[in-house]
Amino acid sequence: MNLSRLCLPLACALATLPWLPPAAAALPDCRAPSSSPYVVFLNEPSFTPQAFASREKLLQFYNRLWEYLDQQRDLEMAEITRASSHVRFRVARCEGRVPAPDGGDFSRAVVRSLYDRNVVIEIWGQLDAQPQPGGRVARSARMSYLITPLRRAADEGETAVPALHHFRYPDGDIVATDFLDLVSNGDLHAYVATAIGAMAFDGSDYRVAHPLLCAAAARLERVERRLAARGESQAQSQEVRSLRLHLLGLAGKAVGQLQASGNGGLAGLQSAAQPCGAGVRP
Repeated sequence: MNLSRLCLPLACALATLPWLPPAAAALPDCRAPSSSPYVVFLNEPSFTPQAFASREKLLQFYNRLWEYLDQQRDLEMAEITRASSHVRFRVARCEGRVPAPDGGDFSRAVVRSLYDRNVVIEIWGQLDAQPQPGGRVARSARMSYLITPLRRAADEGETAVPALHHFRYPDGDIVATDFLDLVSNGDLHAYVATAIGAMAFDGSDYRVAHPLLCAAAARLERVERRLAARGESQAQSQEVRSLRLHLLGLAGKAVGQLQASGNGGLAGLQSAAQPCGAGVRP
């Protein structure tokens, strides 16, 4: 029996599947940029053949997305960082690093290693596109955000706040005609601000933490309302609410620390009960 002939149909079938990374015993590592107090891991997206004809095409988009985020061309993200005295963060380009959709790759040891290297958040997702009448294309994305400092705290029994969040786009006011705008959306801004703010709080850098926690809480409130408007997303809306209230609690503690130090600046004028001002509700 010629075994090579038996293998040929299988090889042909595999060639038609969307690209996936080679099977590995562990999630491939990614090098964090040096000399950065906060690092975002932007992982390589998975994709369907309708989204990109080849992995080469996908990587061309991935490079554009990475440059767009790392160079902070995103005006809303730049606005958030300006609110915190131009906090410095870098985006690591993690080609070949494709976490499982359920986050099962992030063991306690993996999370601790990320935390110790100042990696504040992991971002990954799956991209798809479907033809529509009139020659249009409907692009969609499933995005995942793992907030490293909160997952570390959960692993060590310090908090039960959800640290892994999943979203499908388009959704509500998040619509776009290209993948760049679809992925670099308001939710991404909210979760990056959340992660940097939480990590800064852990490091007792309260002057950086406070404005970022407040900016993130305000944006998460919009996410919460958007999800609550859809009946099937009530549980997810409650998870976002739990996260938002946790951030407000951290912001209140940051205000207390800044006031005690006598170097609170504008944050020192707030109160622990309303750490982000009257405009941000609990």
